[in-house]
Amino acid sequence: MYSNAENKMQVASIHIFGIKYGKNIIQKAFKSLDIVKAAGINESYSTELQKALNIYRCLEQNSYGIYISDENAIKEEKEVLGERKTGAENILLYGVPGSGKSHEIKTKYCNDEKMMERVVFHPDYTYSDFVGQILPRVEKDKDGNEKLKYVFTPGPFTRMLKKAQEDPSNHYYLVIEELNRGNAPAIFGEIFQLLDRKDEDEFPAEEVGESEYGISNYDVAKEVYGDENHPVRIPSNMNILATMNTADQNVFTLDTAFLRRWSTRQIENNFEKSEHSKDMIDGTKVSWGTFATVINDMIIDSNTDMVSSADKCLGIYFAKKKELDADKFSEKVLKHLWDNAFRMDPTVIFNESCKSLEDVVSKYETSEADKLESVLRTEVYEKMLLKMKQRNIENDEK
Repeated sequence: MYSNAENKMQVASIHIFGIKYGKNIIQKAFKSLDIVKAAGINESYSTELQKALNIYRCLEQNSYGIYISDENAIKEEKEVLGERKTGAENILLYGVPGSGKSHEIKTKYCNDEKMMERVVFHPDYTYSDFVGQILPRVEKDKDGNEKLKYVFTPGPFTRMLKKAQEDPSNHYYLVIEELNRGNAPAIFGEIFQLLDRKDEDEFPAEEVGESEYGISNYDVAKEVYGDENHPVRIPSNMNILATMNTADQNVFTLDTAFLRRWSTRQIENNFEKSEHSKDMIDGTKVSWGTFATVINDMIIDSNTDMVSSADKCLGIYFAKKKELDADKFSEKVLKHLWDNAFRMDPTVIFNESCKSLEDVVSKYETSEADKLESVLRTEVYEKMLLKMKQRNIENDEK
């Protein structure tokens, strides 16, 4: 380009070269001086080439309302990688413990481990764990000698961002379990800004689901785009799914600014729609669904003044089928009722002979008669039997 440039346009040709090939130069970390030397022109022109690369970065980031539109490059990328999927969302699934939030993700959204990554927030989980951090690593140099280097090690957010960016023809899912058991705003940090997604009312169809605003994060940008100056955005094919227990206690609260960036969906704790609810509790005449429904009604009635009463309810999957066995049900379910749901007054459901949790477990596991009858108040047990009878009549009529 320099040799064929018109008179007095040689410097301009260097600028054009830098802008045209800026993406490749930056991604491959070529140095301006090395390029100029390889071209056989005066080394002082490396300064002009560096200026051109700086201009490219400004255009790429749309810093001044001007951007690069290389239609051929876009067309080529689409032909090789495919059209980018759109419509990705931030979805918060909430409900009582065991209502099936994780099951909902598995059955309604994604069950392919290659397309998803799952993390669990907790009080000690940090931004560095989530996004990435600088860690020491021993690497060999070109001579084969081992040297200690400090390199950026991506966290689950950055790893999933890179996968979605490099594979536009598929949807990817970052799953966050127990969102409010960690300090979510602190864990997300500046990533919080990316949760604002472009919607179909204001943006072109091919951009729906992409972050509306970009942020600067040199380590993430270099890892994902190969260019530390590239603005970071969540692509339109990367979904973020989170779960949260209803009115969870002793955890971090989520402020309005954070919550408004999520589409919230309640997972209904409906035992009528679950085959699991028809399984009989071992050693009793009562099914799991009947037992849990009666108990949940009592929990709500007994804790009407407590904000967290719903959180004490039994979810559909609180006890799995194998946990309905006689030697497991008392330790899993009855213990929860004694220690949590009816902690203030266990006599609401347990009979007077049960003075402690040890009494409950012992009587339940050793009873040769109906095990629930041996530990529950008579009126509670009879309510369960009546409900069982009503359900049997309804099933016969169907």
